[in-house]
Amino acid sequence: MVHHFEYVQKLTNVLKKAKQDGKLKIGFIGGSITQGCNPSLPENAYVERVTKWFKEKFPNMQIESINAGVGATGSLIGVHRVERDIIAYKPDLVFVEFAANDVSPKQDTNISYESLIRKLVINLPDTAIVEIFMTLETGESAEEEEAQIARHYHIPTVSYRQEVFRQMKLGSYTWKDIETDEVHPNDKGHGIVAGLIAELMEAALSKEAGRTFDEEVPKASLFGVPYIEGNLIEFKDLKILESVGFEHTEESFRTINTGYAVIEDADEARFTCEVEGKNVFLLYVNGIEENRAEVEIQVNGKSIMPLDTFFENGWGNYPETYPLFSSDAKQKVTIEIKMPASEKGKKLNLLGFLVS
Repeated sequence: MVHHFEYVQKLTNVLKKAKQDGKLKIGFIGGSITQGCNPSLPENAYVERVTKWFKEKFPNMQIESINAGVGATGSLIGVHRVERDIIAYKPDLVFVEFAANDVSPKQDTNISYESLIRKLVINLPDTAIVEIFMTLETGESAEEEEAQIARHYHIPTVSYRQEVFRQMKLGSYTWKDIETDEVHPNDKGHGIVAGLIAELMEAALSKEAGRTFDEEVPKASLFGVPYIEGNLIEFKDLKILESVGFEHTEESFRTINTGYAVIEDADEARFTCEVEGKNVFLLYVNGIEENRAEVEIQVNGKSIMPLDTFFENGWGNYPETYPLFSSDAKQKVTIEIKMPASEKGKKLNLLGFLVS
């Protein structure tokens, strides 16, 4: 089911220009569904199917596809990595998929998602954007809020959520027919996503090139965009003031691919670093191993709540965020992270800082 058809003109213009130029660069940013989780074969994931559709539709066109999906991440991490993972490549078309991962808390995800969309719109003024709305089995999704943002920025959308619940109500299939668990589609589910996107592309191609619905970026934001200038600072690029018992690692979650970890059996483990910004989050590995550490944190000399990095009864390790600092004014922030002696021998893997 395609929504906001009146906002398809920019997509039409991009596709018509791509036909003339003979090349099209497509970017995808999202969570595990975009990364390509759970189809029987990698080529059955929706990103691969959409890329294949373009290649078959335009056999003489040079098609480049950039998959910046990172499992278990929402738009908060997304907006801080979009500069290097998507914007730097200057794609002609970008698909954004975070509705299933941005389900809670709504206020925070509203501002992180709008920060991401506004950042794309401003930095890629000639790029067409499409929002994709996935869902949990319960129907829980950030679609309602993200659709409001789409309307505000005149962005077309496709809703897997509305389509599959409509078809299930008609008896066309059950959830188990299209999904492998509570959120990840199987081959058929990925095919539905790709089919909805193809419908939107065909609709755009059926129109004539022309002036877009509104060529100006809305002056005001809808929910707020505090993270619009955010970046992910990995440890290799960090200003470290002191470090004991830590080492650089190649901890990898796709595009998040360097880290900082406690050296095994280190007698002492602590480090101090400095960043500058209004908002700072620690990015760390939330792990299912029982020997994951709890650490003490000080921000500008003041202790905050300890961080437990053990994901009890979890499904796997993933990148998680921990808020450290927020202010209306940009300032230097000194962060000290220390593993207590009682945690000696436990694992601690850090991935960087989200700074805006």
